[in-house]
Amino acid sequence: MPVDAQALANLPFFSRLDAAGLAEVAPHVREVALEPGQVAVWEGEPCSAVYFVVRGLVRTRRMSLNGREHVLSYLGAGTCFNLVPALDGKPNPLTVDAVTATTLYSVACSDCRSILARNSEMAHALLEHLAGEVRTLSDTVESLALHTVRARLARFLLDIVSGKAPPRAWTQEEVAAHIGTVREMVGRTLRDFTKEGLIRRERGRIVVLDPDRLTRESGS
Repeated sequence: MPVDAQALANLPFFSRLDAAGLAEVAPHVREVALEPGQVAVWEGEPCSAVYFVVRGLVRTRRMSLNGREHVLSYLGAGTCFNLVPALDGKPNPLTVDAVTATTLYSVACSDCRSILARNSEMAHALLEHLAGEVRTLSDTVESLALHTVRARLARFLLDIVSGKAPPRAWTQEEVAAHIGTVREMVGRTLRDFTKEGLIRRERGRIVVLDPDRLTRESGS
């Protein structure tokens, strides 16, 4: 479905464009609707488009050679994904699927490159986005390399309390994929946190009892 030029202005990537710029870009943008669980792009497949999240929540993930899944991020409204393969012409580096009912705007890879070549404001916005992704990936690598599962799980629980992690019902398998470990380690560490009085588990929920100690455990 084509997108109205004024609707584009609500997204940060397009908000710097003037009326003429929006009118130029709009014919290249299509609206895509996803149901929860539906995949937008598959890791390893050729890149067909760049996607901008208008509403909803998606997650980005990769699979290791031994079949373990690692969730890299959750992206909400105003974010973008699949830009790197659109620029370098290589396959999609991630699988991205919808966590909730989601609306996306898509721009074909060839159209995206043409738009960036002609529009410095759009190029600048996407460069800022790429810089942010590099910082996020650097933080992820540091966390996996330098922090224990116990520290990473403590940080994740604090992120839920602070609203940095999506407010949803998390399974232990999903938590494991998010912090880069296995479900058994998550379960064992949660039991330890419970015995030590850091958290309480009730009816499928985790209640943080001692955020200060969790902060120390996280290494923050």
